[in-house]
Amino acid sequence: MPHAVTARRRLALAPGWPAQLMASPSSGRRRCRPAGATRGSRWPPAAAILALTAAMAGCGGGAAAVSLPPKGAPAATGPPAAAPPLTARQQVAAAYAGYWQAYAAAMTSQNPVQARAILAPYNPAADIPEMIRSLQRDWAAHDVADGSAVPHILSIQVAGRTARLHDCLDLSHFGVEDIQTSQVVAGSFGQPQLNFYITLVLLGGRWRVSNMQLVEVPCAP
Repeated sequence: MPHAVTARRRLALAPGWPAQLMASPSSGRRRCRPAGATRGSRWPPAAAILALTAAMAGCGGGAAAVSLPPKGAPAATGPPAAAPPLTARQQVAAAYAGYWQAYAAAMTSQNPVQARAILAPYNPAADIPEMIRSLQRDWAAHDVADGSAVPHILSIQVAGRTARLHDCLDLSHFGVEDIQTSQVVAGSFGQPQLNFYITLVLLGGRWRVSNMQLVEVPCAP
């Protein structure tokens, strides 16, 4: 099947596709960094709390004990309501989004055994050996994934155990990093709007990406 593979110094989606379809006009490094944690409130020293408690007790010597009103019975709470099951279209969308995350993780693993395990839930078993061979060429070139693909699903059609998904795929945040230099390779990011039709099949109770077809006409998310 035409699946996502990366060539040396350029992210590509299938062997033989024109490089100009994948090249991005700009290739700046894009990384999301978590915001710094906020500083919590400072508690008073334990000695100060104890001193304040003793002083309050001393001021009220001899005072009669005050009875508190009885506590009300706690409200009965049942188990949380179960989330409704996903529709077939929702399952297909989740499987497709998971495929791109798995592909980036497999490429970054630099290990064929780990990569095979990562891809197994998202691809038919017959397709994985070819994907591993492609990834091994990337690893030999010291390339791993940088960033991630951003799907923009336009439609999903499900017929029995086959689904057809239309995606205006954004690869402008998905490129290649050279692990020897720890630098993102210039020109490795893809284009922001790629018109794809993806076939998924239901195998072993999971939707799996079995084919990706690029259509060379414009699309919009």
